[in-house]
Amino acid sequence: MNKYGILVGQLATDALLEEVFTAPKPGLVDPFTAGAHKDMDLFTFKQSAKALSPYFEEMALRGIFLYKDPEKLFAVIRQIGLKAEQAMYQATGGINTHKGAIFTMGIFSAAAGACLSSFRSVTLENLLETELRMTRRILLAELEQLKSSAPKSSGERNLFLYGSTGIRGEAAEGYPSIRNYGLPVLEEGISSGQNWNLVKLQVLMTLMSRVEDGNILSRTGTQGLKQVQSLAGVFLKTGGAYVPEAERKLQLLDTYFTKMNYSSGGCADLLAAAIFINRLTETFKNTEEFLCRKENDSKEKNWIS
Repeated sequence: MNKYGILVGQLATDALLEEVFTAPKPGLVDPFTAGAHKDMDLFTFKQSAKALSPYFEEMALRGIFLYKDPEKLFAVIRQIGLKAEQAMYQATGGINTHKGAIFTMGIFSAAAGACLSSFRSVTLENLLETELRMTRRILLAELEQLKSSAPKSSGERNLFLYGSTGIRGEAAEGYPSIRNYGLPVLEEGISSGQNWNLVKLQVLMTLMSRVEDGNILSRTGTQGLKQVQSLAGVFLKTGGAYVPEAERKLQLLDTYFTKMNYSSGGCADLLAAAIFINRLTETFKNTEEFLCRKENDSKEKNWIS
């Protein structure tokens, strides 16, 4: 069982690194620029991702053992998530690189563990079904309560000022942005043999054109959000990431987004989550096949009971 938790945690960490190494990303940290950020860079993200890996492993293991009680599982991994946040801040010198990602990647790490125990496989359907059973009732109640409470975070301020339910709303609805936009674009790009970096950029820009990104809202309000969505939409309508001039267009957008303080951090987290889910479902399509393959490689058996 430990081996499964370790592998899920590694897939989560790899997905975070896949996101930050995608380039060029308008307004976001990548290997070439820090985008609209003055306090973080590629190194900061790498340190953060490394620090978070054991917590994703722990969440996956909790999913394996607590699969019969999904709401309890959610409560348990939220406490682990708080520890993960502290590890992130320690690794980055107090910089918030992945707070939103910890929430989403943590949920799917735990849901993957629960699926392995419940179904002996991870499919998109059983992963999202498990995620909803973990989160929906709890998060809808939280959102209702937060409407009448003084906001304590940027996400809560967005709810108070704009009615935006943010990442809690995404989770409570089964992550429609990933299900309807992120994964279909990702899988289409892979199946058509597109360059992997360009596939990720196409996913990111699709999400930016559609998602009510809380990071943009908290930085620049509804006006900034509308402009980001519009510019991302124009990019897609004029060929997207798969045309020769795409990289140059994205570099120009990066310059403009940096000037305007636009950083679609929420969409970056959703890109990482889409990559993670894709890797989970490919790796754990059938655990019997997976076990046999690993047995041939390492002569180890019975990872899950």
